[in-house]
Amino acid sequence: MELSTRNIRTHGILCRSDMQITLEDDVNVPDTKPDIDQLIKTQGEIQITSITPTDGKVAIHGNLSFSLLYITTEDIRPVHSMKGQIPIDETINMDGLLPEHEVMCHFELEDCQTNLINSRKVSIRAIVSFHCCQENDNEIAAGVDIISSEASRADMEQLSPPEGLHRRFSQFALTQLENQKKDVFRIKDEITLPKGKPNIDTVLYYEMTPQNLQTRIIDDGIRFVGDLQLFLLYIPENEERHLEYLETEFPFDGTVPCSNCTEDMISDVEILNSEKEIEIKPDEDGENRVLELELNLNLRLKFYQDETFDYLEDAYSTACTLELNRQNIISTKLLMKNQSVVRVSDRIHVNQDTDAILQICNATGNIQIDEQEIVENGISLEGVVELEVLYITENDDRPLAVAKGAIPFTHTIEIRGISPEDDYELQSTINQISVIMLDSQEIEAKIILNLCAFVFTHNTQQIITQIQEQPLDMEHLQAMPGLVGFIAEKEGSLWNIAKEYNTTVENIMQLNQLESDQVKPGDRLLLLKQIDGI
Repeated sequence: MELSTRNIRTHGILCRSDMQITLEDDVNVPDTKPDIDQLIKTQGEIQITSITPTDGKVAIHGNLSFSLLYITTEDIRPVHSMKGQIPIDETINMDGLLPEHEVMCHFELEDCQTNLINSRKVSIRAIVSFHCCQENDNEIAAGVDIISSEASRADMEQLSPPEGLHRRFSQFALTQLENQKKDVFRIKDEITLPKGKPNIDTVLYYEMTPQNLQTRIIDDGIRFVGDLQLFLLYIPENEERHLEYLETEFPFDGTVPCSNCTEDMISDVEILNSEKEIEIKPDEDGENRVLELELNLNLRLKFYQDETFDYLEDAYSTACTLELNRQNIISTKLLMKNQSVVRVSDRIHVNQDTDAILQICNATGNIQIDEQEIVENGISLEGVVELEVLYITENDDRPLAVAKGAIPFTHTIEIRGISPEDDYELQSTINQISVIMLDSQEIEAKIILNLCAFVFTHNTQQIITQIQEQPLDMEHLQAMPGLVGFIAEKEGSLWNIAKEYNTTVENIMQLNQLESDQVKPGDRLLLLKQIDGI
Protein backbone atom coordinates (compact mmCIF):
# COMPACT_ATOMS: atom_id res chain seq x y z
CA MET A 1 0.00 0.00 0.00
CA GLU A 2 1.09 3.57 -0.70
CA LEU A 3 -0.02 6.98 0.50
CA SER A 4 -1.66 9.21 -2.10
CA THR A 5 -0.88 12.86 -1.33
CA ARG A 6 -1.86 16.37 -2.30
CA ASN A 7 0.40 19.40 -1.90
CA ILE A 8 -0.81 22.09 0.50
CA ARG A 9 0.84 25.50 0.53
CA THR A 10 0.93 27.21 3.90
CA HIS A 11 1.52 30.95 4.17
CA GLY A 12 2.56 32.81 7.28
CA ILE A 13 4.64 35.62 8.76
CA LEU A 14 8.22 34.62 9.54
CA CYS A 15 9.15 37.88 11.27
CA ARG A 16 8.04 41.49 11.44
CA SER A 17 9.24 44.81 12.79
CA ASP A 18 7.92 48.37 13.00
CA MET A 19 9.96 51.54 13.28
CA GLN A 20 9.29 55.26 13.22
CA ILE A 21 12.00 57.70 12.19
CA THR A 22 12.32 61.47 12.09
CA LEU A 23 13.96 63.11 9.10
CA GLU A 24 15.34 66.60 9.70
CA ASP A 25 17.37 68.89 7.51
CA ASP A 26 17.98 72.57 6.87
CA VAL A 27 17.65 73.52 3.21
CA ASN A 28 18.94 76.65 1.53
CA VAL A 29 16.84 78.49 -1.04
CA PRO A 30 18.43 78.10 -4.52
CA ASP A 31 20.25 81.16 -5.83
CA THR A 32 17.79 81.42 -8.71
CA LYS A 33 14.84 81.78 -6.33
CA PRO A 34 13.80 84.94 -4.47
CA ASP A 35 13.73 85.23 -0.68
CA ILE A 36 10.98 83.57 1.33
CA ASP A 37 8.64 85.86 3.20
CA GLN A 38 5.97 83.31 4.16
CA LEU A 39 5.54 79.55 3.66
CA ILE A 40 2.19 78.46 2.21
CA LYS A 41 2.16 74.71 1.65
CA THR A 42 4.49 71.71 1.92
CA GLN A 43 4.14 68.60 -0.23
CA GLY A 44 6.15 65.49 0.63
CA GLU A 45 6.54 62.06 -0.97
CA ILE A 46 8.54 59.00 0.08
CA GLN A 47 10.50 57.24 -2.65
CA ILE A 48 12.16 53.95 -1.66
CA THR A 49 14.92 52.90 -4.05
CA SER A 50 16.13 49.65 -2.41
CA ILE A 51 15.21 47.20 0.36
CA THR A 52 18.12 44.88 1.14
CA PRO A 53 17.77 42.02 3.68
CA THR A 54 20.86 40.78 5.53
CA ASP A 55 21.33 38.58 8.61
CA GLY A 56 18.86 39.81 11.20
CA LYS A 57 18.27 43.24 9.66
CA VAL A 58 17.04 45.04 6.58
CA ALA A 59 18.61 48.12 4.98
CA ILE A 60 16.26 50.70 3.45
CA HIS A 61 17.44 53.42 1.08
CA GLY A 62 15.47 56.17 -0.60
CA ASN A 63 14.51 59.83 -0.44
CA LEU A 64 11.97 62.21 0.94
CA SER A 65 11.12 64.50 -1.97
CA PHE A 66 9.51 67.78 -0.95
CA SER A 67 8.02 70.78 -2.71
CA LEU A 68 7.34 74.16 -1.09
CA LEU A 69 4.98 76.94 -2.09
CA TYR A 70 5.92 80.30 -0.63
CA ILE A 71 5.26 84.04 -0.76
CA THR A 72 8.00 86.52 -1.62
CA THR A 73 8.09 90.31 -1.56
CA GLU A 74 11.12 90.55 -3.84
CA ASP A 75 9.43 89.73 -7.13
CA ILE A 76 6.55 91.11 -9.12
CA ARG A 77 5.08 87.62 -8.97
CA PRO A 78 4.47 86.94 -5.28
CA VAL A 79 4.09 83.12 -5.37
CA HIS A 80 7.09 80.84 -6.00
CA SER A 81 8.06 77.24 -5.37
CA MET A 82 11.18 75.21 -4.63
CA LYS A 83 11.99 71.51 -4.48
CA GLY A 84 14.48 69.31 -2.69
CA GLN A 85 15.30 65.87 -1.29
CA ILE A 86 16.39 64.39 2.01
CA PRO A 87 18.11 60.98 1.79
CA ILE A 88 16.76 57.99 3.72
CA ASP A 89 19.33 55.46 4.92
CA GLU A 90 17.93 53.29 7.69
CA THR A 91 18.55 49.83 9.15
CA ILE A 92 15.72 47.92 10.87
CA ASN A 93 16.47 44.95 13.12
CA MET A 94 14.39 41.85 12.37
CA ASP A 95 15.06 38.72 14.43
CA GLY A 96 14.80 35.54 12.38
CA LEU A 97 15.18 37.30 9.03
CA LEU A 98 16.31 35.13 6.11
CA PRO A 99 18.55 37.18 3.77
CA GLU A 100 17.65 35.07 0.73
CA HIS A 101 13.92 35.90 1.00
CA GLU A 102 12.17 39.15 0.07
CA VAL A 103 11.17 41.62 2.77
CA MET A 104 7.98 43.62 2.29
CA CYS A 105 8.02 47.12 3.74
CA HIS A 106 5.06 49.45 4.04
CA PHE A 107 5.97 53.06 4.62
CA GLU A 108 3.85 56.02 5.56
CA LEU A 109 4.62 59.72 5.69
CA GLU A 110 2.79 60.65 8.87
CA ASP A 111 3.84 64.27 9.01
CA CYS A 112 5.89 66.73 6.96
CA GLN A 113 6.38 70.26 8.22
CA THR A 114 8.56 73.22 7.30
CA ASN A 115 9.63 76.17 9.40
CA LEU A 116 11.27 79.34 8.21
CA ILE A 117 14.72 79.88 9.73
CA ASN A 118 15.44 82.99 7.70
CA SER A 119 14.57 84.28 4.24
CA ARG A 120 17.16 81.96 2.62
CA LYS A 121 16.84 78.84 4.75
CA VAL A 122 14.02 76.51 5.83
CA SER A 123 13.92 73.61 8.27
CA ILE A 124 12.28 70.38 7.02
CA ARG A 125 10.98 67.87 9.58
CA ALA A 126 9.15 64.67 8.62
CA ILE A 127 7.96 61.59 10.51
CA VAL A 128 8.06 58.32 8.55
CA SER A 129 6.73 54.95 9.77
CA PHE A 130 8.02 51.64 8.42
CA HIS A 131 6.18 48.34 8.81
CA CYS A 132 8.34 45.47 7.57
CA CYS A 133 7.61 41.76 7.45
CA GLN A 134 8.98 38.63 5.84
CA GLU A 135 6.53 35.97 4.77
CA ASN A 136 7.21 32.25 4.76
CA ASP A 137 5.67 29.85 2.25
CA ASN A 138 5.89 26.09 2.73
CA GLU A 139 4.56 23.21 0.69
CA ILE A 140 3.56 20.03 2.50
CA ALA A 141 2.41 16.73 1.00
CA ALA A 142 -0.75 15.75 2.90
CA GLY A 143 -2.23 12.26 2.70
CA VAL A 144 -5.61 12.11 0.98
CA ASP A 145 -5.96 8.33 0.47
CA ILE A 146 -4.20 4.96 0.64
CA ILE A 147 -4.03 2.95 -2.56
CA SER A 148 -2.56 -0.37 -3.56
CA SER A 149 1.00 -0.44 -4.84
CA GLU A 150 -0.24 -1.95 -8.11
CA ALA A 151 -2.61 0.96 -8.73
CA SER A 152 0.16 3.44 -7.88
CA ARG A 153 2.65 1.85 -10.30
CA ALA A 154 0.06 1.74 -13.08
CA ASP A 155 -0.91 5.37 -12.34
CA MET A 156 -4.57 4.45 -12.39
CA GLU A 157 -7.53 5.05 -10.13
CA GLN A 158 -8.25 2.12 -7.84
CA LEU A 159 -11.78 0.78 -7.92
CA SER A 160 -11.73 -0.67 -4.39
CA PRO A 161 -9.41 -0.26 -1.39
CA PRO A 162 -6.82 -2.91 -0.51
CA GLU A 163 -8.15 -5.85 1.50
CA GLY A 164 -8.62 -5.14 5.19
CA LEU A 165 -7.98 -1.38 4.83
CA HIS A 166 -10.29 1.00 6.67
CA ARG A 167 -10.06 4.76 6.23
CA ARG A 168 -11.64 7.80 7.78
CA PHE A 169 -11.75 11.10 5.89
CA SER A 170 -12.34 14.66 7.00
CA GLN A 171 -12.80 17.93 5.20
CA PHE A 172 -10.04 20.50 4.82
CA ALA A 173 -11.09 24.13 4.16
CA LEU A 174 -8.35 26.68 3.58
CA THR A 175 -7.43 29.76 1.58
CA GLN A 176 -4.31 29.37 -0.50
CA LEU A 177 -2.16 32.23 -1.81
CA GLU A 178 -2.09 31.30 -5.48
CA ASN A 179 -0.01 34.19 -6.76
CA GLN A 180 1.57 37.44 -5.67
CA LYS A 181 3.54 40.05 -7.54
CA LYS A 182 4.60 43.67 -7.67
CA ASP A 183 3.56 45.70 -10.68
CA VAL A 184 2.83 49.22 -11.88
CA PHE A 185 -0.45 50.58 -13.20
CA ARG A 186 0.31 53.52 -15.49
CA ILE A 187 -2.21 56.26 -16.17
CA LYS A 188 -1.19 58.43 -19.12
CA ASP A 189 -3.08 61.18 -20.88
CA GLU A 190 -2.64 64.42 -22.73
CA ILE A 191 -4.92 67.39 -22.27
CA THR A 192 -5.03 70.92 -23.66
CA LEU A 193 -5.77 74.04 -21.64
CA PRO A 194 -9.31 75.33 -22.07
CA LYS A 195 -9.66 78.42 -24.26
CA GLY A 196 -10.23 80.73 -21.33
CA LYS A 197 -6.94 79.81 -19.64
CA PRO A 198 -3.70 81.68 -20.44
CA ASN A 199 -0.54 79.93 -21.65
CA ILE A 200 1.74 78.31 -19.07
CA ASP A 201 5.02 79.95 -18.15
CA THR A 202 6.03 78.11 -14.95
CA VAL A 203 4.42 75.23 -13.04
CA LEU A 204 4.32 76.02 -9.33
CA TYR A 205 2.44 73.06 -7.88
CA TYR A 206 0.30 70.15 -9.03
CA GLU A 207 -1.66 67.21 -7.69
CA MET A 208 -2.77 64.05 -9.50
CA THR A 209 -5.18 61.98 -7.43
CA PRO A 210 -7.13 58.85 -8.43
CA GLN A 211 -10.76 59.00 -7.28
CA ASN A 212 -13.64 56.52 -7.32
CA LEU A 213 -11.06 53.78 -7.89
CA GLN A 214 -12.51 50.32 -8.42
CA THR A 215 -10.65 47.11 -9.11
CA ARG A 216 -12.01 43.84 -10.45
CA ILE A 217 -10.22 40.60 -11.12
CA ILE A 218 -10.59 39.24 -14.63
CA ASP A 219 -9.02 36.27 -16.34
CA ASP A 220 -5.24 36.83 -16.42
CA GLY A 221 -5.36 40.31 -14.93
CA ILE A 222 -6.77 43.07 -12.72
CA ARG A 223 -8.91 45.82 -14.19
CA PHE A 224 -8.66 49.38 -12.81
CA VAL A 225 -11.46 51.88 -13.39
CA GLY A 226 -11.74 55.38 -11.93
CA ASP A 227 -11.21 59.09 -12.42
CA LEU A 228 -7.95 61.02 -12.29
CA GLN A 229 -8.30 64.45 -10.72
CA LEU A 230 -5.73 67.05 -11.80
CA PHE A 231 -4.99 70.30 -10.03
CA LEU A 232 -2.37 72.57 -11.59
CA LEU A 233 -1.16 75.89 -10.19
CA TYR A 234 0.99 77.90 -12.57
CA ILE A 235 2.37 81.29 -13.52
CA PRO A 236 0.90 82.35 -16.86
CA GLU A 237 2.80 83.98 -19.69
CA ASN A 238 0.36 86.87 -19.51
CA GLU A 239 2.13 89.57 -17.52
CA GLU A 240 -1.17 90.97 -16.30
CA ARG A 241 -1.94 87.84 -14.30
CA HIS A 242 0.42 86.59 -11.62
CA LEU A 243 -1.32 83.32 -10.84
CA GLU A 244 -3.61 80.83 -12.55
CA TYR A 245 -4.89 77.35 -11.80
CA LEU A 246 -6.64 74.49 -13.58
CA GLU A 247 -8.79 71.78 -11.99
CA THR A 248 -10.18 68.98 -14.11
CA GLU A 249 -10.73 65.23 -14.10
CA PHE A 250 -10.93 62.50 -16.69
CA PRO A 251 -11.74 58.77 -16.59
CA PHE A 252 -9.24 55.94 -16.87
CA ASP A 253 -9.73 52.25 -17.57
CA GLY A 254 -6.85 49.80 -17.80
CA THR A 255 -5.56 46.35 -16.93
CA VAL A 256 -2.51 44.98 -15.15
CA PRO A 257 -1.74 41.50 -16.51
CA CYS A 258 -1.36 38.54 -14.17
CA SER A 259 -0.96 35.06 -15.58
CA ASN A 260 -3.05 32.18 -14.20
CA CYS A 261 -5.49 34.50 -12.41
CA THR A 262 -9.18 33.73 -12.72
CA GLU A 263 -12.38 35.58 -11.86
CA ASP A 264 -13.26 33.20 -9.02
CA MET A 265 -10.12 34.18 -7.08
CA ILE A 266 -10.04 36.79 -4.32
CA SER A 267 -7.81 39.76 -5.09
CA ASP A 268 -5.90 41.93 -2.63
CA VAL A 269 -4.78 45.11 -4.39
CA GLU A 270 -2.57 47.44 -2.38
CA ILE A 271 -1.22 50.74 -3.68
CA LEU A 272 2.22 51.05 -2.09
CA ASN A 273 2.96 54.55 -3.38
CA SER A 274 2.63 56.65 -6.50
CA GLU A 275 4.93 58.60 -8.79
CA LYS A 276 3.60 61.50 -10.81
CA GLU A 277 5.04 63.58 -13.61
CA ILE A 278 3.74 66.45 -15.71
CA GLU A 279 5.34 67.88 -18.83
CA ILE A 280 4.34 71.09 -20.58
CA LYS A 281 4.48 70.90 -24.38
CA PRO A 282 3.72 73.40 -27.15
CA ASP A 283 0.58 72.98 -29.22
CA GLU A 284 0.35 73.30 -33.01
CA ASP A 285 0.81 77.07 -32.75
CA GLY A 286 3.91 76.72 -30.56
CA GLU A 287 2.15 77.90 -27.39
CA ASN A 288 2.59 76.11 -24.04
CA ARG A 289 -0.94 74.76 -23.71
CA VAL A 290 -0.53 70.97 -23.82
CA LEU A 291 -0.13 68.93 -20.62
CA GLU A 292 1.33 65.43 -20.81
CA LEU A 293 0.39 63.58 -17.63
CA GLU A 294 1.62 60.32 -16.13
CA LEU A 295 0.70 58.78 -12.80
CA ASN A 296 2.31 55.47 -11.86
CA LEU A 297 0.64 53.46 -9.08
CA ASN A 298 3.11 50.99 -7.56
CA LEU A 299 1.12 47.91 -6.60
CA ARG A 300 1.40 44.77 -4.55
CA LEU A 301 -1.06 42.18 -5.84
CA LYS A 302 -2.13 39.00 -4.06
CA PHE A 303 -4.54 36.40 -5.38
CA TYR A 304 -6.24 33.94 -3.03
CA GLN A 305 -8.30 30.84 -3.73
CA ASP A 306 -10.73 29.19 -1.31
CA GLU A 307 -10.39 25.40 -1.46
CA THR A 308 -12.19 22.51 0.18
CA PHE A 309 -11.13 18.89 -0.20
CA ASP A 310 -11.21 15.58 1.69
CA TYR A 311 -8.04 14.42 3.41
CA LEU A 312 -7.12 11.19 5.19
CA GLU A 313 -7.72 11.70 8.90
CA ASP A 314 -7.01 8.14 10.10
CA ALA A 315 -6.55 4.58 8.82
CA TYR A 316 -5.92 1.03 10.02
CA SER A 317 -5.94 -2.45 8.56
CA THR A 318 -7.24 -5.80 9.74
CA ALA A 319 -4.86 -7.50 7.30
CA CYS A 320 -1.57 -5.89 8.40
CA THR A 321 -0.08 -3.47 10.89
CA LEU A 322 -0.30 0.07 9.50
CA GLU A 323 1.94 2.72 11.05
CA LEU A 324 1.06 6.36 10.36
CA ASN A 325 3.44 9.34 10.54
CA ARG A 326 1.60 12.54 11.38
CA GLN A 327 2.42 16.25 11.32
CA ASN A 328 0.62 19.31 12.63
CA ILE A 329 0.16 22.15 10.16
CA ILE A 330 -1.40 25.57 10.60
CA SER A 331 -3.83 26.33 7.81
CA THR A 332 -5.15 29.79 6.95
CA LYS A 333 -8.73 30.56 5.99
CA LEU A 334 -10.02 33.90 4.75
CA LEU A 335 -12.82 34.66 7.17
CA MET A 336 -14.04 37.75 5.31
CA LYS A 337 -13.09 40.56 2.98
CA ASN A 338 -15.14 43.62 3.85
CA GLN A 339 -15.05 46.98 2.11
CA SER A 340 -16.70 49.82 4.03
CA VAL A 341 -17.58 53.32 2.87
CA VAL A 342 -17.41 55.99 5.58
CA ARG A 343 -18.66 59.55 5.13
CA VAL A 344 -17.25 62.30 7.34
CA SER A 345 -17.92 66.02 7.31
CA ASP A 346 -17.07 69.11 9.29
CA ARG A 347 -16.57 72.84 9.02
CA ILE A 348 -13.13 74.42 8.87
CA HIS A 349 -12.55 77.95 10.07
CA VAL A 350 -9.80 80.22 8.78
CA ASN A 351 -7.47 81.58 11.45
CA GLN A 352 -8.02 85.19 12.37
CA ASP A 353 -4.44 86.10 11.43
CA THR A 354 -4.87 84.55 7.96
CA ASP A 355 -6.24 86.33 4.90
CA ALA A 356 -9.91 85.72 4.10
CA ILE A 357 -11.12 83.33 1.42
CA LEU A 358 -11.91 84.64 -2.03
CA GLN A 359 -12.00 81.33 -3.94
CA ILE A 360 -11.17 77.70 -3.12
CA CYS A 361 -8.53 76.07 -5.33
CA ASN A 362 -7.87 72.55 -4.11
CA ALA A 363 -8.20 70.22 -1.12
CA THR A 364 -5.95 67.34 -0.09
CA GLY A 365 -6.28 64.93 2.81
CA ASN A 366 -4.53 62.21 4.74
CA ILE A 367 -6.01 59.46 6.94
CA GLN A 368 -4.47 58.84 10.36
CA ILE A 369 -5.83 55.81 12.24
CA ASP A 370 -5.00 56.25 15.92
CA GLU A 371 -6.78 53.25 17.47
CA GLN A 372 -7.79 49.89 16.03
CA GLU A 373 -9.15 46.97 18.02
CA ILE A 374 -10.87 43.66 17.39
CA VAL A 375 -14.29 43.75 19.04
CA GLU A 376 -17.28 41.42 18.91
CA ASN A 377 -18.12 40.80 15.24
CA GLY A 378 -15.93 43.60 13.96
CA ILE A 379 -12.87 45.84 13.94
CA SER A 380 -13.27 49.16 15.74
CA LEU A 381 -11.39 52.14 14.30
CA GLU A 382 -10.76 55.66 15.54
CA GLY A 383 -8.87 58.28 13.60
CA VAL A 384 -8.81 61.65 11.91
CA VAL A 385 -8.71 62.98 8.38
CA GLU A 386 -6.10 65.74 8.19
CA LEU A 387 -7.29 68.22 5.57
CA GLU A 388 -5.54 71.10 3.81
CA VAL A 389 -7.52 73.51 1.64
CA LEU A 390 -5.57 75.77 -0.70
CA TYR A 391 -7.42 78.97 -1.54
CA ILE A 392 -7.04 82.36 -3.20
CA THR A 393 -7.22 85.35 -0.87
CA GLU A 394 -8.39 88.92 -1.28
CA ASN A 395 -4.84 90.16 -0.64
CA ASP A 396 -2.90 90.69 -3.89
CA ASP A 397 0.40 90.71 -2.00
CA ARG A 398 -0.41 87.31 -0.45
CA PRO A 399 -2.74 85.75 -3.01
CA LEU A 400 -2.55 82.19 -1.65
CA ALA A 401 -3.18 80.64 1.77
CA VAL A 402 -4.01 77.29 3.33
CA ALA A 403 -6.76 76.39 5.80
CA LYS A 404 -6.08 73.28 7.88
CA GLY A 405 -8.43 71.03 9.79
CA ALA A 406 -8.58 67.61 11.46
CA ILE A 407 -11.90 65.79 11.12
CA PRO A 408 -12.34 62.89 13.60
CA PHE A 409 -14.17 59.69 12.73
CA THR A 410 -15.07 56.36 14.31
CA HIS A 411 -16.23 53.26 12.51
CA THR A 412 -16.62 49.54 13.08
CA ILE A 413 -15.98 47.26 10.12
CA GLU A 414 -18.44 44.37 10.44
CA ILE A 415 -16.68 40.98 10.51
CA ARG A 416 -18.94 38.28 11.89
CA GLY A 417 -17.12 35.58 13.82
CA ILE A 418 -13.82 37.46 14.23
CA SER A 419 -11.74 36.65 17.32
CA PRO A 420 -8.71 38.34 18.92
CA GLU A 421 -6.48 35.52 17.65
CA ASP A 422 -7.28 36.30 14.01
CA ASP A 423 -4.98 38.32 11.75
CA TYR A 424 -6.18 41.15 9.57
CA GLU A 425 -4.87 43.57 6.98
CA LEU A 426 -6.35 47.06 6.84
CA GLN A 427 -6.26 49.44 3.88
CA SER A 428 -7.60 52.99 4.15
CA THR A 429 -7.91 55.45 1.27
CA ILE A 430 -9.69 58.71 0.54
CA ASN A 431 -12.14 58.18 -2.27
CA GLN A 432 -13.42 61.72 -2.65
CA ILE A 433 -13.06 65.20 -1.11
CA SER A 434 -15.67 67.90 -1.60
CA VAL A 435 -15.23 71.41 -0.16
CA ILE A 436 -17.65 74.34 -0.32
CA MET A 437 -16.98 77.94 0.66
CA LEU A 438 -19.66 79.05 3.13
CA ASP A 439 -18.28 82.55 3.60
CA SER A 440 -14.93 84.32 3.66
CA GLN A 441 -13.98 82.64 6.96
CA GLU A 442 -15.55 79.16 6.80
CA ILE A 443 -15.39 76.03 4.62
CA GLU A 444 -17.61 72.94 4.68
CA ALA A 445 -15.76 69.70 3.90
CA LYS A 446 -17.31 66.34 3.00
CA ILE A 447 -15.06 63.31 2.60
CA ILE A 448 -15.72 59.72 1.51
CA LEU A 449 -13.33 57.11 2.92
CA ASN A 450 -12.80 53.54 1.75
CA LEU A 451 -11.84 51.06 4.47
CA CYS A 452 -11.00 47.51 3.40
CA ALA A 453 -10.24 44.65 5.81
CA PHE A 454 -8.94 41.16 5.03
CA VAL A 455 -9.43 38.87 8.04
CA PHE A 456 -7.67 35.50 8.26
CA THR A 457 -8.34 32.80 10.82
CA HIS A 458 -5.86 30.01 11.62
CA ASN A 459 -6.52 26.35 12.42
CA THR A 460 -4.12 23.63 13.52
CA GLN A 461 -4.81 20.34 11.75
CA GLN A 462 -3.03 17.01 11.85
CA ILE A 463 -2.20 15.39 8.54
CA ILE A 464 -0.71 12.02 7.60
CA THR A 465 2.61 12.38 5.77
CA GLN A 466 3.87 8.76 5.56
CA ILE A 467 2.69 5.18 6.11
CA GLN A 468 4.60 1.97 6.85
CA GLU A 469 3.10 -1.44 6.25
CA GLN A 470 4.19 -4.26 8.63
CA PRO A 471 3.02 -7.87 9.05
CA LEU A 472 0.33 -8.55 11.62
CA ASP A 473 1.53 -9.12 15.19
CA MET A 474 0.03 -12.61 15.44
CA GLU A 475 1.14 -13.08 19.03
CA HIS A 476 -0.75 -9.94 20.07
CA LEU A 477 -3.83 -10.90 18.03
CA GLN A 478 -3.94 -14.42 19.44
CA ALA A 479 -3.87 -12.97 22.95
CA MET A 480 -6.97 -10.90 22.14
CA PRO A 481 -10.31 -12.59 22.83
CA GLY A 482 -12.40 -13.36 19.76
CA LEU A 483 -15.57 -11.86 21.27
CA VAL A 484 -15.61 -8.98 23.74
CA GLY A 485 -18.38 -7.35 25.75
CA PHE A 486 -17.82 -3.56 25.77
CA ILE A 487 -19.48 -0.78 27.80
CA ALA A 488 -19.00 2.73 26.42
CA GLU A 489 -17.68 5.23 28.98
CA LYS A 490 -18.12 8.40 26.94
CA GLU A 491 -19.86 9.72 23.89
CA GLY A 492 -18.04 9.16 20.63
CA SER A 493 -17.68 7.25 17.40
CA LEU A 494 -17.39 3.52 16.79
CA TRP A 495 -14.21 4.22 14.78
CA ASN A 496 -11.76 4.26 17.70
CA ILE A 497 -13.42 1.21 19.27
CA ALA A 498 -13.20 -0.77 16.03
CA LYS A 499 -9.56 0.24 15.52
CA GLU A 500 -8.56 -0.76 19.07
CA TYR A 501 -10.30 -4.16 18.96
CA ASN A 502 -9.26 -5.07 15.40
CA THR A 503 -12.71 -5.08 13.89
CA THR A 504 -14.77 -2.77 11.67
CA VAL A 505 -17.48 -0.17 12.20
CA GLU A 506 -19.77 -2.06 9.82
CA ASN A 507 -19.38 -5.33 11.75
CA ILE A 508 -20.13 -3.66 15.08
CA MET A 509 -23.27 -2.00 13.69
CA GLN A 510 -24.46 -5.24 12.09
CA LEU A 511 -23.73 -7.42 15.11
CA ASN A 512 -25.41 -5.00 17.53
CA GLN A 513 -28.19 -3.93 15.14
CA LEU A 514 -27.21 -0.26 15.35
CA GLU A 515 -28.47 2.47 13.02
CA SER A 516 -25.77 5.02 13.88
CA ASP A 517 -22.01 4.87 14.29
CA GLN A 518 -22.24 7.07 17.41
CA VAL A 519 -22.30 5.69 20.98
CA LYS A 520 -23.38 7.20 24.29
CA PRO A 521 -22.08 6.53 27.81
CA GLY A 522 -23.44 3.22 29.11
CA ASP A 523 -24.09 1.64 25.69
CA ARG A 524 -23.31 -2.10 25.70
CA LEU A 525 -21.70 -3.65 22.62
CA LEU A 526 -20.47 -7.01 21.41
CA LEU A 527 -17.17 -6.79 19.51
CA LEU A 528 -16.05 -9.60 17.18
CA LYS A 529 -12.36 -9.70 16.27
CA GLN A 530 -11.68 -9.69 12.52
CA ILE A 531 -8.50 -10.77 10.73
CA ASP A 532 -8.18 -10.49 6.94
CA GLY A 533 -5.58 -11.61 4.43
CA ILE A 534 -4.72 -14.95 6.05
